[in-house]
Amino acid sequence: MKITGLSSIILGLTILLAAALAAAQENGSDDSDISRLMVQGEGKVTAAPDRATVVLGVQTQDASASRAASENARLMNQTMSALLDAGIAQSDIQTSGYSLGTVQEDPSYSGASGDERKAPLFEASNTVTVNLNNTSDVGQVLDAAVQAGSNTIQEVSFDLQDPRPQKDQALAMAIQDASHKAAVAAQAAGVKLGRVLEISESYGYVSAASSARGMMYDAATPIQPGRMEVTASVTMTYEISGT
Repeated sequence: MKITGLSSIILGLTILLAAALAAAQENGSDDSDISRLMVQGEGKVTAAPDRATVVLGVQTQDASASRAASENARLMNQTMSALLDAGIAQSDIQTSGYSLGTVQEDPSYSGASGDERKAPLFEASNTVTVNLNNTSDVGQVLDAAVQAGSNTIQEVSFDLQDPRPQKDQALAMAIQDASHKAAVAAQAAGVKLGRVLEISESYGYVSAASSARGMMYDAATPIQPGRMEVTASVTMTYEISGT
């Protein structure tokens, strides 16, 4: 069932409830004497992801800082060209990290006297985040990047471009669940359900992600995006009275 304008309905209920409470206060009534029933409802919707994010990069090491940086730049330029050739827009590629420093020094000593430490080794690292609007292209994109010189793949994650339809549907299911629980509870307790005094909602959003650090890919490697899970929960408060 497709839900439209659900947020407007809930906002309308809230406004009506506020107006009713204000009117009751003006008439001298006291809602503190009202008997209440509070119930919680849950709703869950799954959907296939339609976007992917890949974090990959290049690491190079050399005894010379300039050579480490130069080699890193060469390999990253090749990687960027390969990504563009694979059909990824330049606006969907963003540098997310760059560093140049020394690798932890080897504690061993060199030289006849044993008083000289080995020369430091410099490491350059450049990382980019790539956004893909087609999850079926992930394997080919990773392969192209690796073939071009990328030697680190930190993460592959999947997401929904617009989760609002799933959130609306999950919220509707949560409200239906809470309403059903309220009816069952009222019947079991021998009371009568009255007006809805309050509705509050919250959402949970679980995205599919897979760690891919250090993994190698080729075009034949299947990348399975799985399914996303969007959840909603509501707390509904009813006025109740004796039957």
